[in-house]
Amino acid sequence: MSPFDEQVAAIADGVLSRTQIAERLGCTAARVKKALERNPHIPRRPVGPPPGERNASWVGGRMVDLDGYVLLQTRPTRVLEHRVVMERKLGRSLLPGEVVDHIDGITIHNDPSNLRLFSSNGDHLAATIVGKKKQISRSGRRNISAQKTGLVGPVFEFVDTYRLRKERGDVRLLAILRGALELGIEHPALSGTRHWLTQSGIDPLSRPSLERALDDLRSRYDADLAR
Repeated sequence: MSPFDEQVAAIADGVLSRTQIAERLGCTAARVKKALERNPHIPRRPVGPPPGERNASWVGGRMVDLDGYVLLQTRPTRVLEHRVVMERKLGRSLLPGEVVDHIDGITIHNDPSNLRLFSSNGDHLAATIVGKKKQISRSGRRNISAQKTGLVGPVFEFVDTYRLRKERGDVRLLAILRGALELGIEHPALSGTRHWLTQSGIDPLSRPSLERALDDLRSRYDADLAR
């Protein structure tokens, strides 16, 4: 191995690009490329955009999934932010059956003061769902009625309204809109969410435009239930 190749090998760590290595050595990226080609054992960065904070589209490691929950980018996986925050609050890892709930119902609002812990999903449902009116689509109500009268199997097309909303991105958008309106667009909980608002055609990001978007979203929900 030549002295120059040894210099490249000493710097290359699989993270730095050829251009970054070249800048450190005061040479061209083309020369670094040839050194790497001569020495395939030297670590090199994978092809494609860099991960994490080195990526130009990096938004602080936070993203909102289609269910409206915040994911944190870690290596090599993503984890739910609200569970990480609760573990830090408790000073221990969560048990497999424990459920973390958002007190205000805004699933992107993961401040420790907005999170509460339930020992099981049953306890969680008893506190948050039991006694509340279920939202069932018209086709769902027809199916239930048909089954009660003794007909075998559903006789109307089943409409999974949650799946429809999730696939459209409406569940995520609802969480972001509620957070923006109730917490303020500059609240830390809204970090990394503006591009979803932009993609939804919400511009400018003013309170009236956010309120209109929320009204439109609720109208789509009502249309889903009417199916």
